[in-house]
Amino acid sequence: MHITTLNNGLRIITEQLRDVDSVALNIRIGVGSRAEDMSQNGISHFLEHMAFKGTKTRTTLDIAKTFDDMGGVFNASTGRESTAYYAKVLKKDVPIGIEILIDILMNSIFPEDELEREKGVVIQEIFQTNDSPSDIIFDKYMETAYKGQPFGRSILGTQETVKSFTRENLKDYISNHYFGENMLLAIAGNIDHETVVTLAQKSLSMIQSKELKKSNRAVYTGSEYLEDRKLDQVHLLIGFPTVSCYDEKYYVFQVLDSILGGGMSSRLFQEIREKQGLAYSIYSFNSSYTDTGMLSIFAGTDSSNLNKLIQSITVELKKLCTYDLKEEEVERVKGRIKSQVLMSRESTSARAEILGYYYSMYGRYISKEELIEKINAVTIEDIKKVAEELLLQHSKITIAAIGEINLMPSYDKIVAMLK
Repeated sequence: MHITTLNNGLRIITEQLRDVDSVALNIRIGVGSRAEDMSQNGISHFLEHMAFKGTKTRTTLDIAKTFDDMGGVFNASTGRESTAYYAKVLKKDVPIGIEILIDILMNSIFPEDELEREKGVVIQEIFQTNDSPSDIIFDKYMETAYKGQPFGRSILGTQETVKSFTRENLKDYISNHYFGENMLLAIAGNIDHETVVTLAQKSLSMIQSKELKKSNRAVYTGSEYLEDRKLDQVHLLIGFPTVSCYDEKYYVFQVLDSILGGGMSSRLFQEIREKQGLAYSIYSFNSSYTDTGMLSIFAGTDSSNLNKLIQSITVELKKLCTYDLKEEEVERVKGRIKSQVLMSRESTSARAEILGYYYSMYGRYISKEELIEKINAVTIEDIKKVAEELLLQHSKITIAAIGEINLMPSYDKIVAMLK
């Protein structure tokens, strides 16, 4: 691992992998939807859409043809706390790959015709999400868990906000958030650090420097969202507040989550799908951010089985803090997580993404050996303790359900089940 920090605070981080032909490029900006006010909701995502729509020297078609001709790939993604622009090319094409990614970031012109056309595309994306209960349930869930806050709002924004965006809005947003201290370039593949610095330093040094400010703290509220729709299934999410990605308990929650609903051998899958046949899809997931986190359970079932499903979920949650937890199960799950850690680092794209994430969030690289050590250190007592802490917050759960909810137990009744 090699790092060069430019005078404007922007970091260039590389990992050389000699036995591959490809090189993955990842420019990460530490800003996402949580930085948006109400009128800006969706602008981080919309800006990511507009990034490939032409620069001062390249048209949209020029950018697409260049990557297609190289056999490379390029794209971008937006989250609540970051935006990433990434590409994957062969070693010989790294100079043009870096040049185009930097050109997109620094010289996008946001043509009016492309702006209006892309508004239509994003609005269709919003409509598509709204029409799909298995998609929109997650947005409603977050809005309910973090009520009235940017952190809980949809990353896509709304039809109204997207329609209102102008070129000036996009330029102002870049000026406010795309600056050296808030950006890094992470590259993994068959290329050395000095070559990357030589290719990128001059252009990236022109990016402005600015004081890095902390985001407003996300405050978990919890509550209930119910939407009655004529559907064959009720789509259900139940969640609890957990910890940030900086908390040592984060690794305990990773193991707990995997035991509870992290695969076909997990407790929820085996009990609720395999034994009782109550759901086709059921799983849990732990999401941890810089200052908050949630453990969530998703399931879909018909309305007549809804009460039984929720009762079964609560029983499995309670079992985690009792004698029911066995050393053999914990060790088996820890082994699975360690395998996932190792397999997640097989490709250059994954390596570049991991570099960007770790240096952006922690300011350093976390090796697979360190991660495995932290997983190994998790004990049965640790899992029981955090499971108990989780259930002690039963009165602050978040529930979201879409479907025929007339037989849905009340919020208070579900809280009582978890007590």
